[in-house]
Amino acid sequence: MHSRTSLFPFSLAARSAAALLVAVMLGACTTAPAPDLPSAGTNLNQTQPSGPSRWELVRWQQPDGAQRDIPHGDNGQPIIFEFNEGIDAAQGTVSGTSGCNRFTGSYGKTDTGIRFDRIAGTRMACPPPRMELESALLKAMQTPFATVGTQPSAGSTGRQIIWKTAGGDLLQFVEREGVGRRGASVEAGGVEKVVYIDSQRVECSGVGKMTCYRWRESPEAPWQLWYGPIEGLDFEPGVAYTLRVREYQVPNPPADASSIRWQLLKVESRTRAK
Repeated sequence: MHSRTSLFPFSLAARSAAALLVAVMLGACTTAPAPDLPSAGTNLNQTQPSGPSRWELVRWQQPDGAQRDIPHGDNGQPIIFEFNEGIDAAQGTVSGTSGCNRFTGSYGKTDTGIRFDRIAGTRMACPPPRMELESALLKAMQTPFATVGTQPSAGSTGRQIIWKTAGGDLLQFVEREGVGRRGASVEAGGVEKVVYIDSQRVECSGVGKMTCYRWRESPEAPWQLWYGPIEGLDFEPGVAYTLRVREYQVPNPPADASSIRWQLLKVESRTRAK
């Protein structure tokens, strides 16, 4: 295991993200789209119905091809956009984290992409790299983004989209799980505990074939399978987590559901797997 770096890891998600960006850049040099990339007009609802969705900014490429570092928050929080009606909706509200502060506003589809309106945020101060990135992002959001590439889900990698800003930057977002959970108030009761989450989920059998987290109670303990979600966790394949969670007993759970559930309190650490 190695500590997180600012560049993209060679995980499945990262290779897919990089491949999508390369395809977009190659397609931009020709009059036809890249052969393995859906057109910019492709509707992402082909892989998921409408409804709330959460997207993480995973790559920022500047017009000269240089990659901009995307720092995470004090507790490992990524830059997240949450669309209340889904990314394909004609309009709706958007909220999330912009690098340092939380923001809210509205969004609407355009003929070529998406626009953001009435964006407002909190005013907390953060280290300079995070403040600089946030300022650049919020400035870019003042003008519409053009959609230059989309990709449906592939394996453990969520749906992806690349937007081009008016200044020529390419912003690549990947859909993450845990919609609507982060920031929710912590319920009363339960037991607080620390758990260690493996960097990859594995196939397991529940009601049918599914993927499960691997977790353990200490770095030396054997791995166990966790069949349910971890409420509030934006899991990124290729990253191992140490989490502080609150564990609740579920009264009268369905026959095919777990009798306990976890709600995320804090990301203690994130570690990239080699």
